[in-house]
Amino acid sequence: YGIAAGLKSGEIEIEGDVGDYLGMLNSGAKIIVNGNAGNYVGDGAWAGEIIVKGNAGYGVGMYAYGGTIVIEGDAGDAVGQILKGATILIKGNAGSYIGVYMVNGDIVVVGNAGEGLGDWMIRGTIYLGGECKSYGNNTKVENPTDEDVKKLKALFEKYGVNADPSKFKKIVPASLRPFYGKK
Repeated sequence: YGIAAGLKSGEIEIEGDVGDYLGMLNSGAKIIVNGNAGNYVGDGAWAGEIIVKGNAGYGVGMYAYGGTIVIEGDAGDAVGQILKGATILIKGNAGSYIGVYMVNGDIVVVGNAGEGLGDWMIRGTIYLGGECKSYGNNTKVENPTDEDVKKLKALFEKYGVNADPSKFKKIVPASLRPFYGKK
């Protein structure tokens, strides 16, 4: 548990499966896992890159402020909850309650998602390639803009995703909520 927590730089490659809190508070390192990961991959990450070549558990990218987190397989529930600004790419399917209360950043699910997708999201964007069981409160579905397609295409080329970004659904807040204290 807690492998590569809080690193500021460097590159780590791990052979095999890892437990919970991989790369939590990552501040700039590149972390590659050739296997599966437990819960809370990249929890509170600030920068850097985390790539899990298998599946991941609950809470991928929870509270992450920056950097990129890639799960090449499936991810559990609560991906990107309270996301602050990172990019999270799930190349397989994701569980329920993805992006709950997210305030910034991008979550991309190439496959399907469970229920409550984007529930009470405040800002940020979720891109969904497949279907979801249900959308959450305060969400609306739009077609991706040309800029969205360009952004997704670059992400897909970098991480080897074979999908047409123009076919993705764009999920955004139905009403934008102001940040308190900001004029």
